[in-house]
Amino acid sequence: MNKYKENTEGIIINIKHGASKEGPGWRSIIYFKGCNFCCPWCGSPESIPFGNTELNYENGSKEIIGKVITVKEIIQEILPYRRFSKDNLPYGVTLSGGEPTAQWSFYFELLKGLKYFNFPTAVETNGSSPQFITSLPYLDLVFCDIKHMNSEIHKKLMGKDNKQVLHNIKKTYEVGKNLWIEIPVIPGYNDSEENFQDIANFLFPMKDGLKVELLKYGRHGVYKWRALGKDYPLQHLMPPSNQKITVLAKIIKNKGIKVDIS
Repeated sequence: MNKYKENTEGIIINIKHGASKEGPGWRSIIYFKGCNFCCPWCGSPESIPFGNTELNYENGSKEIIGKVITVKEIIQEILPYRRFSKDNLPYGVTLSGGEPTAQWSFYFELLKGLKYFNFPTAVETNGSSPQFITSLPYLDLVFCDIKHMNSEIHKKLMGKDNKQVLHNIKKTYEVGKNLWIEIPVIPGYNDSEENFQDIANFLFPMKDGLKVELLKYGRHGVYKWRALGKDYPLQHLMPPSNQKITVLAKIIKNKGIKVDIS
């Protein structure tokens, strides 16, 4: 692997060590600050703005979110964890957000640095970057959201259409990378059977080895919207029923695609 630019700076929320969900084995999760989508159901709205964000909680406490850090500093922090393993799998690193690819140079140099030290790597992405494919040689696993198959509705909800997202998903599969598709299930926004049939049809040619996870909408981030001084956009919304989730999962399973629910 090529040497990386270790002094490249970016801004993150934090780093979580010893995680066991965002990829195989134990991992460190690096949460990038800033996102180019504006999903109204976002459970981490403090991660959307770029730069520092101040949260003012109802109990009177304050929190500043956002830390400038270099690639070198992140790798130095993670290297001691390399000695840990789980299920005979080496310790890995997942880049999450916010949206990691929205800080492209930082994201790309960090991936190169992690691969220089032979870490298994993963990214949780909205798939919107036109440059995304160039980072695939440094990735072992890609988590990518499908929020809606209709491009116009996608643009109305997220602020951008989904053409690049769907292109990147196809290309990721074509080069043989492990691909996990995550679908947030948001009542009244993307939970129609028609939308899920469109998703199933799109994913069907990629079904071999593909994993899909349905993410059941919750109201976990409401207090953070308040702390930002903003009204939560989906105040009226309740989580989908288990019956509804089962129906939507079945549409995808009927295409021979493995589906998990969380």
